[in-house]
Amino acid sequence: GSVRGAVFDKNESRILTWSYDGTARVWDIGADYDFPPEHFPLLVEVATGTAMNDNTGDVSVLSKNEWEARKQEYIEIAEEHLKTCKYPKANMYVRQKQAWGMD
Repeated sequence: GSVRGAVFDKNESRILTWSYDGTARVWDIGADYDFPPEHFPLLVEVATGTAMNDNTGDVSVLSKNEWEARKQEYIEIAEEHLKTCKYPKANMYVRQKQAWGMD
């Protein structure tokens, strides 16, 4: 049925929805939905270490230098976004910083 209401959990990584038909669901979002969409391909490249050719659809592994350059560009964008992020507890960059030993 139609959704009657929704609320984030404390970590902002899941949403509880309830419907007029009495059903309730928990949705795992685990994503920072207000990350600038024009930079999402860069986020994916840094997270996966791969790049996709838009013309052919071929995926290639980034060299260490390519990955480091993209990572640095991503860090600058992600740091700026973090200042106004609406979902800081679901922000992928926050988790990446911890994994990269930046915190």
